Amino acid sequence: MTHFDLKGRIWISVDGEPLLGAGKNELVCKVKELKSLRKAAAEMKMSYRKAWYSIDQINKLAGQPIVLLQRGGKNGGEASITEFGEKLLEQYQQLQAQFNDFLKNHKPVV
Repeated sequence: MTHFDLKGRIWISVDGEPLLGAGKNELVCKVKELKSLRKAAAEMKMSYRKAWYSIDQINKLAGQPIVLLQRGGKNGGEASITEFGEKLLEQYQQLQAQFNDFLKNHKPVV
């Protein structure tokens, strides 16, 4: 007998443009944890350029900063998450948990 499962992904978009999904959520969480975009990118095996572009896209689409990046200097740069960014991450993670519960509790009727 064939066994069917549901799979899916969730993301938050702005005017049809993806703002936050699994990958960008992970990147922002790593930036929050490590307080560095360069370290977050390295840990995710992502180029710094791609990570910077992703954060720039998120900040622009959100209409206000989610991640604040301070350029280096003697001690290197620093990255932090804004209060708005914290709320957005929390909301995304709650939605993802609800979506995962939905997928677990619903089976195709085939």
